[in-house]
Amino acid sequence: MRYVYTIGFILLAIVLQLLTGNFPVSFFAFPLNIIFAAIWLFLLWILYKEYRNTKITRFLCSPQTSILSIGLFIGGGLVIGLFPQLSDTETQTHGGLLATLGCYNFMTSWTFIAILFLVLSNLAMITIHACRHRKQARWRFILNHAGLWLALFAGVLGSSDTQTLRIPLYKGEPAREAFDMNGTSHYLDYEIELNSFTVEYYPNGRPSRFAANVRLGNEEALLEVNHPYSYQLGEDVYLSGYDVMKGNESSYCILQVVRQPWKYVVVAGILMMLAGAILLFINGPKSV
Repeated sequence: MRYVYTIGFILLAIVLQLLTGNFPVSFFAFPLNIIFAAIWLFLLWILYKEYRNTKITRFLCSPQTSILSIGLFIGGGLVIGLFPQLSDTETQTHGGLLATLGCYNFMTSWTFIAILFLVLSNLAMITIHACRHRKQARWRFILNHAGLWLALFAGVLGSSDTQTLRIPLYKGEPAREAFDMNGTSHYLDYEIELNSFTVEYYPNGRPSRFAANVRLGNEEALLEVNHPYSYQLGEDVYLSGYDVMKGNESSYCILQVVRQPWKYVVVAGILMMLAGAILLFINGPKSV
């Protein structure tokens, strides 16, 4: 019956995708994502504690459900890898069934959210079970599974708090105004000023390196491509463009400010999994 439940659950998500479009991830911005997680985990705890013998509890605690949900999650990853993942604005230019099913921004589709919900519910239930029943290997098991839960939750539902802004900078002109992907204006709580800009070239004339010396608030920073500068906790500044026609004479550059307040929560989840793996390596496999 678990296959019937899962297929019905995924089909319901597909119907919602067709009727309403992508899942409103932005609605679950802080603090709603925290409140949702707390209520969700509390309900799972009550379900396990008070209704352990019901079909839904046995389904969520089952190892077969783990295999099934992981298989669906891998399938979702293949969709993300096979189709270009675009912004909401770019997706609107693509018509057809694939766009309607959310293949071009699959991580915010109802289908992917449903798969993730199943994976996280299963992870939470088997972690709760381990807390109550496992004796040996308890901590490494809990660290691995709770760390994975935390990393997945923060990486997807935490993305509702992620903000990507672009700001054009001109030499000697401090700026605060930045723009999101939809062109909406936002004002930073600190000034950014371009001090100097340099480009280095290969012998064939192609640029090999370009860098900008900027002032971020009261700090001086050297920005290079693929070398972000962490200005504040969870906020990174990237150098993303310049006037390629003028090269070293470019009077401006374009910076990208990425705010990821959940980044370190994801890191914490990964470190928990690493700690669990280290305990497994030190103690070796044990029967539980």
